[in-house]
Amino acid sequence: MAKDYYKVLGVAKSVTQDEVKKAFKELAKKYHPDKNPDNKEAEEKFKEISEAYEVLGDVEKRKQFDQFGAYDFGPTGNPYARGYRPDIKFENLDFDDILGELFNFGGPKRRGRGGAGQGVRFDFGDSSFSQGNPFGGSSARAGTDRLWSLPIDFLEAANGCEKQILLADGKKIKVKIPSGVETGSKIRLAGKGNAGTGGAQAGDLIIETQVQPHSLFRREGDDIHVNVDISVMDALNGAKLAVPTIAGTVEMRIPADAQSGQKLRLKARGIMNLKTKTPGHQYVHLLIKVPVGVSDEDKLHLAKILNRYSSAL
Repeated sequence: MAKDYYKVLGVAKSVTQDEVKKAFKELAKKYHPDKNPDNKEAEEKFKEISEAYEVLGDVEKRKQFDQFGAYDFGPTGNPYARGYRPDIKFENLDFDDILGELFNFGGPKRRGRGGAGQGVRFDFGDSSFSQGNPFGGSSARAGTDRLWSLPIDFLEAANGCEKQILLADGKKIKVKIPSGVETGSKIRLAGKGNAGTGGAQAGDLIIETQVQPHSLFRREGDDIHVNVDISVMDALNGAKLAVPTIAGTVEMRIPADAQSGQKLRLKARGIMNLKTKTPGHQYVHLLIKVPVGVSDEDKLHLAKILNRYSSAL
């Protein structure tokens, strides 16, 4: 049975290309193999939405699908991918029209089926053919680029990592993620996109990273910010505290008479800039934690002590 790619992506036929892309991204995040390890159902769903986006995400392929997508193309997969050689059940469809509309062959549509083909093998016994230009000339055409949304952990983005992605055709590709990428960063893999025709070069695979938020760290440009709780006594006396960074825990000196909200800097402990290859800084925001359960008697003593320094507050 023919697939309805609009239903696969959960969108109406009238949606814009941007809305198609948005729907694919949301589903890709949900069913990505990295988020669903050893989940065969999620893997198959991921392949299905990738196949749907390969068609609907391309303006020309979408037009072809809108015209011919309701017909049964059989179990051979996506007939709109460049370089694909399907076994098509044409039934009541005109064979020459299918060639002209589906694969963008040049020349007039109605040239007759006997002896006109150059580079095309017609076999009406099983409705199969070899791709080429039936009207003479070269059919070589470079493959198109493929956009791939890749969700990655905050610390993986900060420090760099290697990821393995599963393409819609079942192939696995390892991708090296450099340190410093952020949401929207693009990594281009030459020749890993959609296949060309007639021996032409394949397109590129463009990886677009989607960085997940972190529970402790927040990024501002190349700088990292983190909140650190300190006790009242540490704030008064100063202390050495273990402070988390994107590269692990480091010891930091807290000065005496520290104030809540005070910002301290850890030099060159931030994100590596992708262009300049220089790191940003980490800023530690101190938050003084007031003890709970203090008795009324102790509160009176504290009030007397603090009143002595009220002019400094």
